[in-house]
Amino acid sequence: MSEEQTTQVTEPVETTQTTAPVAPTIATTNTSTPSTWKETISEEFRTNPNIEKFTEIDALAKSYINAVSMIGQDKVPVPNQNSTEDQWNEVYSKLGRPESPDKYKLEVNSDLVPLDESSVKSFAENAHKLGLNNKQAQGILEYYKNSMEGSAQQAQIDTETYQAQAEQELRKEWGRSFDENIKKAGAVAKANMDAEILDLTLSDGRRLGDHPAIIKGFANIANLMSEDKMIGTGEDNATSGRDIETEISSLVNDRDGPYWNKMHPDHDKVVQQVFTLRTMMNE
Repeated sequence: MSEEQTTQVTEPVETTQTTAPVAPTIATTNTSTPSTWKETISEEFRTNPNIEKFTEIDALAKSYINAVSMIGQDKVPVPNQNSTEDQWNEVYSKLGRPESPDKYKLEVNSDLVPLDESSVKSFAENAHKLGLNNKQAQGILEYYKNSMEGSAQQAQIDTETYQAQAEQELRKEWGRSFDENIKKAGAVAKANMDAEILDLTLSDGRRLGDHPAIIKGFANIANLMSEDKMIGTGEDNATSGRDIETEISSLVNDRDGPYWNKMHPDHDKVVQQVFTLRTMMNE
């Protein structure tokens, strides 16, 4: 290479570097969202017992609305063990108790357990002493009526059940003689027993007149009297054309007979016969 050879000098190329602008630093305040609504109110109110009991703000709002609605209304003092009778009466009156027992408007309608006027009056007097208003008294009376109706219905069901059981037992024992014996037993019972006695309730719940042993006893008495020609059913008397008055006279007028002689073995039987005949004559 010759000395004249040109030496190339590389000059530096000016370059410009583009840098992204730096965003300015913005100061931020660290704020946190309250975890409960209570943290949004002053601590003075937050710790108040009247506020602490509320867990939901809606409950607090409802309580406030109710409190505002009570403003201007009559206040009813709550009596205690030291309150006088007059103080209690004042409370009863404000709660709606009528001025007197006869001011109650009570309705009791029942076909099963009708309550007479005196019973309702007595109930009203006690309701007034207890300070009941009309709604409370009516509710208690209605409950009592419904309870009594339920008992009456159950008693009717029990009676019908016992009667069916007695009939089944007697039909099994008497067979074809059932209808005849029932008729005889009924005639003797009607002539000699008060209906109220037959309606008495035994310890097992059945009526006295429905007990098979009682029915059989009346039937046996009727059969014994029939054998001695002392008694018959109403139909028997009508068909035989008996003169009951003459039969009574013959038994009573026989001064030497068993009717007047207590030592006679048939005395009780004849006395019963006369009583039955007189009952039949008066029917």
